Amino acid sequence: MRIGEIMTRDPLTVAPDMEVGEVAKLLVEHRLNSVPVLDADGALVGIVATGDLTHRLADRHSPERQSLWRESFYSSPLRGGTQETDRAEGRIVEQVMTRKVVSVNPDDDMAVAARMLLEHRVHALPVLEDGQLAGIVSRHDLLRCLTAHPECCNPMRRS
Repeated sequence: MRIGEIMTRDPLTVAPDMEVGEVAKLLVEHRLNSVPVLDADGALVGIVATGDLTHRLADRHSPERQSLWRESFYSSPLRGGTQETDRAEGRIVEQVMTRKVVSVNPDDDMAVAARMLLEHRVHALPVLEDGQLAGIVSRHDLLRCLTAHPECCNPMRRS
């Protein structure tokens, strides 16, 4: 079965300048694990997942940080780190979102999405068509398809 047949079309999206608290409310209200981030031109620039937001909670309750020198070393450009805002301190989507987004195409087989979801340890993948967001496919979408059409994933069947 193709991703275009099982994806959620016109998914909820957010802007990079949206406040983190508002995104958290949307995720809870709509029972979502992630939401694509689109810039003013409608281009996909990232994705915010529940994991991105839990950095705030994890860092707030983690033990005292190590020395300033050691922290600086880990974020040093010499080591390949960045000087970005600490995700736990981010106030807007742009500061907490995942920028390197893996995506799929509506014509891809659902097995491609399943593999990518597992390999990248994510719960949903944006579906891009001609560079534009066409939808989103989640683990739940795949599970719903499998329960409705158990024969679609028989490895012995011929396409």
